Amino acid sequence: MFSGNVKKIGLVFFVAVLSSCGIFQDDKDLPQGTRISIIESKYNNQISDKAVLELPAMVYEGNWTQSGLNSSHIVGNLSGNDNMKKSWKANFGKGANKRNLLLAQPIILNDMVYTQDVNATVTAFDINNGKEIWKKKIKPLHKNIEDNGLNGVGIAASEDKIFALTGFGSVIALDAKTGKKVWQEELNTLLRTSPNVCEDNLIVQTLDNQLFVLNTKDGSVVWKYNTSAEDTVLAGGAVPACNKKLNIIVAGFSNGEIEAFNANIGYPLWSANLVNTKRGNSTTNINAIKASPIIDNQTIYAIGHNDMLVAIDYQTGETIWSQEIGGINTPWIAGNYMYVLTNNNELVCLNKSDGAIMFSKALLDEYDLKERTEIYLSGPIMVNSKILVGASNGMVYVISPLDGNIQHRFDIKEGITQAPISAKETIIFTTDDASLIAYK
Repeated sequence: MFSGNVKKIGLVFFVAVLSSCGIFQDDKDLPQGTRISIIESKYNNQISDKAVLELPAMVYEGNWTQSGLNSSHIVGNLSGNDNMKKSWKANFGKGANKRNLLLAQPIILNDMVYTQDVNATVTAFDINNGKEIWKKKIKPLHKNIEDNGLNGVGIAASEDKIFALTGFGSVIALDAKTGKKVWQEELNTLLRTSPNVCEDNLIVQTLDNQLFVLNTKDGSVVWKYNTSAEDTVLAGGAVPACNKKLNIIVAGFSNGEIEAFNANIGYPLWSANLVNTKRGNSTTNINAIKASPIIDNQTIYAIGHNDMLVAIDYQTGETIWSQEIGGINTPWIAGNYMYVLTNNNELVCLNKSDGAIMFSKALLDEYDLKERTEIYLSGPIMVNSKILVGASNGMVYVISPLDGNIQHRFDIKEGITQAPISAKETIIFTTDDASLIAYK
């Protein structure tokens, strides 16, 4: 079981500086000169000054088939062009409003980008030019279902199917080329989280902390599991992680629990609590896990909203290391390092083997306190050896993964509340008004 004790670690850190030249060169760089952060990070006393970070080689990804790239949520240093420029923009339907949030992250399969708007409509676009290929409006099987908000939940893809979830409990499989419905399964419970495709299984997590595993061919239920629900939850939720070779599924629930299951039969293997008891019983504390867990070789990584980041042995459930870091964005692992956006709007880089903090960079310090509290960050992702972070005010930060320094930034002038995705050396930003903006 999880232990709340945090290891005291010290590392020496040598700042290796990346050149600011590279992607997004058509955008204006930051002003020159020394910038002094007005925000003091609580992690600074753990950072040392002699370690040198080494980034992994860039890898080409042809697809981004689900939230977190793949079933294990293992990413890396994705390849991209040196001078990426805006290529196209396309609208895919109804965007976020006071009642409905835009929850579904786009996916990329072969030469197509697929989206789902808040009304659950699924649209396919040509990734090369943004041309619409097909559109499918999901039709509910029950009357008066339009009264239920948050209808579009999330999508994922297999080799030939797109799986779309709706807030009112429907799971629909569509033909990836034509949009024709293949099958539809009703789970009769509210959904708020994108699915995971893991070989021939479709893993679906419900708002009330049930876990369904469906057969991707016909939608039949392979097994299901439920745990205790939570009264207070965050919009959206953690997408389960799966590794069929290890025969394991790991899910993060709204009650702060991480649980592991035998992927074939659903037998519970172990559980861990991602709740920082040092924070006390404040009514503002939310135990929910919104960031997706990660399965990296034989280690599980997970972060909770309630200030706890852990590395867990996949077989025993024992904690390898932990840090008092909270967040709602899924961490990004590249080589030996993990990059995390914290609840305090900081980008923290850790050594994934022992949790040692390599650097911590406060973001949004160009805004006053009131402005900062109204801006939400999304990401990070790493493309072309650069960290990208989006902001709800439309700003995109391009950050060195070696020291956390902001190399430049640009404004797409539309709100971003989802992490960008990248495949085929194309970066896709999703805006709150249901627009795709592609950089190549």
